[in-house]
Amino acid sequence: MGTSFLRAEARSVLSRNRIEIALARVGVFGNVIRLQGVLRRSAGLPELTHEALESLERELRRIPGVQRVEMHLSNWQRDAKEWRPTPTPVLQNVELDRPVEHLELEPT
Repeated sequence: MGTSFLRAEARSVLSRNRIEIALARVGVFGNVIRLQGVLRRSAGLPELTHEALESLERELRRIPGVQRVEMHLSNWQRDAKEWRPTPTPVLQNVELDRPVEHLELEPT
């Protein structure tokens, strides 16, 4: 199976599971699918559970031609064979309308 087929199938699996595709990158390296970024369900849907993440991983492995699935996620981490949520930093009190001040850098 080709790289474009595997990438399209992986994105299809994410879509069927109502994952926000814009937050995750799907990479294909030979017969390996690598997910990077944040895995989160679309707004209004229940949060992912470790069982749902395990199911998603199994579904990705069942794609014809896939030998391995790697998941490098910023909001989930595998701990003793089980996925656990990882706290992600939340920006608070950010003033987006304030202009950025000019900084002078000193030569090193």
